[in-house]
Amino acid sequence: MKNNKYLVLAVFILVGTIAHAQAPGFVDDVEDTAPIPGLLLAVCAAIGIGVAKLRAKK
Repeated sequence: MKNNKYLVLAVFILVGTIAHAQAPGFVDDVEDTAPIPGLLLAVCAAIGIGVAKLRAKK
């Protein structure tokens, strides 16, 4: 049951991120630089470390 909660949480986070990334249209005056490069990798690493620590406690 606990694994299902984590799976559902991960899916909602991914779907929310993907939905937020979809722009409604194209605008000509948009800068093509990311404000914080590697933010997604940092979040994934933090989640991975948290999961590893939770599994180590068992």
